[in-house]
Amino acid sequence: MYENPVSARLLVGQVKSPNGPTKMRQQKSPLHTMEQIRHFVETLNFSRTTILVLIVYTNTLDNILLTSVVPIIPEVMMEIDKNEEYVKGGNDSISLDTASGDRNVSLTFTKQLLRESYKAVDENSQVGFLLSSKALIQIIANPCVGFLSERCGYHLLLVVGTSLLIITSLVYTCAGSFATFLAGRLVQGIASAFCSIAGMSILAELYQSDLERSKVMGVAMGGVALGVVVGYPFGGFLYAFCGQSTPFFIVSIFIIIDLVFQVCIICKSNWMPVSAKQKSTSLIALLKDPLILITSGIIMVTTMAMSTLEPIVPIWVIDTMKAPKWQLGLIFLPDSIGYLIGTNFLGVIAMQIGRWLCSLSCMILIGFCVICIPFSTSVPQLILPHFGIGLGLGIVDAALMPLLALLVDTRHVTSYGSIYTIAQLSVSLAYGIGPLLGGELVKLVGFQSLMWSLGCLLVLVSPCAIFLRSMKTKEENMSLILNTEEEALHRELTSEYRRLYTEN
Repeated sequence: MYENPVSARLLVGQVKSPNGPTKMRQQKSPLHTMEQIRHFVETLNFSRTTILVLIVYTNTLDNILLTSVVPIIPEVMMEIDKNEEYVKGGNDSISLDTASGDRNVSLTFTKQLLRESYKAVDENSQVGFLLSSKALIQIIANPCVGFLSERCGYHLLLVVGTSLLIITSLVYTCAGSFATFLAGRLVQGIASAFCSIAGMSILAELYQSDLERSKVMGVAMGGVALGVVVGYPFGGFLYAFCGQSTPFFIVSIFIIIDLVFQVCIICKSNWMPVSAKQKSTSLIALLKDPLILITSGIIMVTTMAMSTLEPIVPIWVIDTMKAPKWQLGLIFLPDSIGYLIGTNFLGVIAMQIGRWLCSLSCMILIGFCVICIPFSTSVPQLILPHFGIGLGLGIVDAALMPLLALLVDTRHVTSYGSIYTIAQLSVSLAYGIGPLLGGELVKLVGFQSLMWSLGCLLVLVSPCAIFLRSMKTKEENMSLILNTEEEALHRELTSEYRRLYTEN
């Protein structure tokens, strides 16, 4: 049938080796590749620790993206406004009478003149609005995400939030105007609402012991601190030496890797919506609990101290200390290191010595550190007060975030999605109100007066933490319940015995 026997064997996929029998050629098809991927996913072992590491990784990337843009936005917006002023004034000319007649002299020194006379403090309002826009949209998104978490499950929300982070990083990569930066901040606000609520709810559901929650939630918030530690210098250095798009392009690659592993978890785990398991307490009912309101209020006030500093301190440093661009990314590095230490190493200690006492002490510490900032005359002098602010904020978060889950377990029907919606609302309000008020008030009362007022406010509201003193752990509440039941049973048996003894 075939004139060439070798060609015939090639057509049927066989080749006879000169040293051995005939072998079949292996041709990999797309279906075979998909089968290998499916087999790899099935072999993965997603333990609680693996999921914890993935949530820490997600929090780190979210906050790298959040903070790496902070030292970039003020500088970019100032350059945009200076260029606009130069375009408007650069074509102006003045007429001078000379001995040889009238002559037009171009104002070639306009750009230099504008740069010298430009006051950086005028950018506070615009930069403050950009930085607060992320939190403002997150205030709206948080209740929606809390509603979806009870119906769609936490894992799916985490995937959606990570996908939006990819879009955010791509928007920042090509951002060159106020509108594009604003679009990126808005998308990231929605993404952060999904990631933060889903991540903390997953941990609260996986770890039921109060001691375990204090450890793992501190580690998860340590991912937030790690992202902040990396984000400020990462954005500042790469912007100064490699350009604006480089840091965001690098972050987008790591977010894509994160998304792949999250999809693997969805395929591997048998998740179900919370509403399919039990009916939980509504968000409105949780907001009526005074202890939940006090706890979330403390989180909001302490976070506001940090959020108020973010837009105004870099501009204050530029205006008064004449610091170079690369140092802007180092201003908040001590805050990040302090927050990392507070969340990772002091959460369990706060539970043991009293969460209310730690919260009260840390609010006073943050207040005094904020008061000390205006006395700094150089960037190195900002290290100690910023470290104290980060340390205090980290201890407060590590102490109160597990306490919110405990309040739901002991006082309500379990609803982790709703309680962490309230927590994220507190953080979002702080980051929404802080930059806006800071940007406006610094022009009215000055930087020094604003810092002193904010520090005094923190010290004055710190006694509110005393109301949390009576809060017991989950194990202590269970012990009280068991003791009460045993006592009631003992009384019932004793009365029955006495009745029988009297009748006999």
